[in-house]
Amino acid sequence: MFALLLKIKKGFIRSLEVLVMVMVAMLTLTVLWGVFTRFCLGSQAEYTDELARVLLVWVSMVGAALAFGVKAHLGVDFFVNLLHPEARKTLGILVQVVIVALSIIVFIIGGWGLAMGQMGQQLPTLPIARGMVYISIPLGGVLICLFALENLVEIIKTPAELLRAQTKSEE
Repeated sequence: MFALLLKIKKGFIRSLEVLVMVMVAMLTLTVLWGVFTRFCLGSQAEYTDELARVLLVWVSMVGAALAFGVKAHLGVDFFVNLLHPEARKTLGILVQVVIVALSIIVFIIGGWGLAMGQMGQQLPTLPIARGMVYISIPLGGVLICLFALENLVEIIKTPAELLRAQTKSEE
């Protein structure tokens, strides 16, 4: 069962990586097209600025969740490593609980309210609702929350003296 869950997680992570790569490629091409049309054709394509902003928001939220999921986010470990293993484990549990709470309150609830409040407005140069830009916030929050819950279970199940680093920067 554990092997199946690990395989599903790896597939999910890989899907998120591909999604972020595609969005970054689209963002790059959009900016390049905007520069080309502005300086070579004399008039910038109207939609390029707005599409670049939309893609940047989505890349930021999905990318942040992906980084958290693969433990590639920033971590300050100097003082944490000075603690006794049991204290490190307790602090690790506390940190994950705070991350889950903030994900739910700020990203999921707050982001959902923001997105739904903007659904009635359309972007000026793109045929999508402004709320579709902000729906990336609760999506990122759900992903971060799921990864934090997985981390929490891993921390609780692992004996304190065997607990590994919580980020790749700590390893």
